[in-house]
This record gives sequence, structure tokens and C-alpha cells, in this order.
Amino acid sequence: MITLSNINFKYKTTKFKLSNINYIFENNKIYAIIGNNGSGKSTLMQIISGIIKPNKGEVKINDITIKDVKKQNLVKIGIVFSNPDNQIIFNNVYDDIAFTLKNYNINKNEFDDRITYALKCVNMLEFKFAETFNLSSGQKQRIAIAGMLSLKPDVLLFDECTSLLDPSSKQDLYDLFIKLKQQGITIIFTTNILDEIIYADQVLIMDHGEIVSSLSATETVKNLDIFETIKMQVPTKLKIFNKLLLSNKIDTLSEVELLKTISEMC
Repeated sequence: MITLSNINFKYKTTKFKLSNINYIFENNKIYAIIGNNGSGKSTLMQIISGIIKPNKGEVKINDITIKDVKKQNLVKIGIVFSNPDNQIIFNNVYDDIAFTLKNYNINKNEFDDRITYALKCVNMLEFKFAETFNLSSGQKQRIAIAGMLSLKPDVLLFDECTSLLDPSSKQDLYDLFIKLKQQGITIIFTTNILDEIIYADQVLIMDHGEIVSSLSATETVKNLDIFETIKMQVPTKLKIFNKLLLSNKIDTLSEVELLKTISEMC
């Protein structure tokens, strides 16, 4: 569980700020954080991960402050960014993931098992010793994710990770979210693509550094007018979902197979 208590943050060079963020992310759920560019999504993710410190407030992971998590070198949270080239350092897949494990002082005897596990999760085991510069953007993104999975964190953060992916690779990532949740990992992902909220259990909408809504994916789709207030255009797929839900032809968006079936209508 991640608890955000009275989080405030302001950059020195811009007017942007996060204001009094209070929120609890429960274990073993998928959360989507959505909003326009500049709404505060990425800043909030970096605060949750401990990359940047809030000016005021506290982040706790299972009752341990993020500061103490970092001090004790505990592996609780992994973060994957939109551009995998910013996370992949080595030219060889195995070496790159091994470097991540080394940084967290994981016993070397565990390296091979952890790397194999992580690559299996992202369907990239056959690339275990491949050259990273020969990989596609989607494959590189999977390797970046595998690097974080090798740490076996409780929570995985994905900051607009579909921005460079083709439709097939995006679907692979959505399916991975479901798979990781089934393994007990909490997923938090940011996006400004409204279609993606249907893969979440809970949807947080941000605007001007504040959380303006927190509803289940089903309730969010039932209330699409929320997006009008923050000037986000609603895609056709969500409008169809909205009509089906309000007409009681379906009653949930939580079942993966149902989502895929309805998606084929668009």
C-alpha cells in the first residue's frame, strides 16, 4: 500500500505545483493516472518512486517512508519511463538487467534465475543474450520492464510507456499489466490516451497539479463529462462503452475478455 499524505511540490523554474495530494494506492490493483500534458502525472510518479522529494508531505510504502526504503536499499517500487533508450545502458540484454541487480546488491547467485524470470514475464526469453541496439522500440520497452521485474518489486510504475509503441506492442503491455496484477504486483500507469483507462481498476484524473477525480474504470466511463471539464476529447470507443453501461447492456469493464470483445467493435 502506498500512502500519499499532504504532498506539495513546486519546481523552481515554473509556476507548476502539486497541491495537497492525499491518496492511498491499495495493493494488487491497477491504477491509471490520466490528464493533459502538464497536469502533474509524471511529477507525481517521480515523487512516489522517490526520484524527487516533495517540498511538503510524506510518501509511505506499507508504513515505511520512501526515505527509509531508499536508506535500507529495499526493493519496493520499480519505475519504467516512456523512452526505453533512457533506461537501457548496456549493449547486451543480460548485462543490462544484471547491472540493475548489481545496483541493488542482489546476490550474484540469483542473477540468472531473476533475469530468466523477468524475461519470461515479458515474452523476451529468447533475447536473453541479444544485442540491445538491434531491438525494436517495443522490444526495448520490454527489456526496460524486465529490468524492473528482476528486482521483484511490490509496485511497478509506468510513466506514459505506450507513447512509442505500435498497437500490437501496446496490447502486449496491457496484457502484461493484468498478468503482473495476478502475480500480486500493484501497477500504476500514467497516460493521456483515454482508451487505456479501461485496463485499470481505478482511474485518477489530474488537472493543474490536483487529483480531481478517483473512480473505478466503470464509473469513470459512466461519467465521461468529467473529461469535458478538463478539455480532454473522449474517443469513440469510450462513448460506445458509456452507452452500453448506461443502457445496462453490460455492467462492468473489469473482465479482460469482455474488453477485448468490445474493443473489436471499434
